[in-house]
Formats: sequence, structure tokens, C-alpha cells
Amino acid sequence: MSETSRMEKRRLRVASLQKRRSIRPEDLASASALVEANLLSLEEYKAAELIISYCAKDDEVQTKAIIERALNDGKRVAVIVTDVPSKTLRFSEIESYAEDLAPGTFGILEPKQGRVRPVSLADADVVLVPLLAWDEKGQRLGYGAGYFDRALAGAPRITKVGLGLESQRLPDIPTSRYDVPLDIVVTEKRVLRPPRRPSWQAEKAFKNRGRRSR
Repeated sequence: MSETSRMEKRRLRVASLQKRRSIRPEDLASASALVEANLLSLEEYKAAELIISYCAKDDEVQTKAIIERALNDGKRVAVIVTDVPSKTLRFSEIESYAEDLAPGTFGILEPKQGRVRPVSLADADVVLVPLLAWDEKGQRLGYGAGYFDRALAGAPRITKVGLGLESQRLPDIPTSRYDVPLDIVVTEKRVLRPPRRPSWQAEKAFKNRGRRSR
């Protein structure tokens, strides 16, 4: 990524964060309920056995109701644990939103000590991803630390679902080769499925074919 693109991405990140923070709590709550309804309509959600979800900050699309609904639906649910020193994400299964979670890194809810049940991201069917902004190609603007991109790059078979609002849509988000696009974006108004990229199987086959041709 060029320095110009990096600067533009930083500018978009600041503007998107300011815009998101300007949303009234009651409007965010109403929109989050609509996002939840659209998420629950997905075949990927219905078929999922293990879902990984972020625990939302106050100004993000809220996930408490989603997590509790998934648990009530008999699904396994894991949440994110941020390891700041290594700049990586870990994942822990929960049984109860109210009983298992407490404020942790950055004040975000994480499993309490003694209630950590590690799971592998590769074992999940769906991962719900927070965002500052998104575009029609499924590109996501995150917070800039790269936690999610590093984690998702190692688990290409998982369905990556971004939860956002229509007001967070941008015409185009600058990207680098390290950015991992979303498979689905769910907003309060629609479900966006960006044009399909080669599947992990197809990519592997293509790479192997390339080796054989040399």
C-alpha cells in the first residue's frame, strides 16, 4: 500500500469513528435490532454450530441480544479475548452472557478469570466482525491494529460476517494485501453478499497447478 493510500485510510478511519460516535444510543439500539433480525435470517447462521462474536462497545452494532439468542438456539458461542502484548486475538466459549463476562481489555466484555474455555477459530462456522466502515466489495475498515486481519487470514474457510449500518458505507476503502475481506455484510436494511472470490479450495488448487506447470 502506498503512503497516499495509508494516509487516506487514516483519514477515513478518523472520520468514520467520529460519525459512528454521533449516532444516538436509541437509534443504534433500534438499528441493532434490525441487524440482528437480518443476521438470524441467514442460512449460514441457521446451519452454524459454533459462532464467534465480538462483544460490542457502546457505539458498535450491539451483539448482546445476538449472543443470547444464539445460546438459546442451542448453538455454541465464543467471544473474543484480546492479547495486547502479542497483538493477537484468542477465542473463548461461553455458556452465559450475564454470568461468564466482565469488562476486560479496553473495557470490552471478556470471559472472567476461571471461565475461559479456549476454542480454535478454525473450528467456528461463522465469525461476527466489528467495523468502522464497509464498502460494496466487502472491504472492512477496522481500527488499524490489524488484530482481526491477522486472525482471519489463518482461517479462510470461516464465513466472515461484518455487522454494520448503512450510514457506515463508503464508496471505496483502500486496501493492502494483508486486509481480509468480508463474505457478508449485514446492516439494518439488507444483507450484502459481495461478488464471490475464489474459495480456499480453488486458491489452493490454482497454486498447486502453478507449481506443476513450472
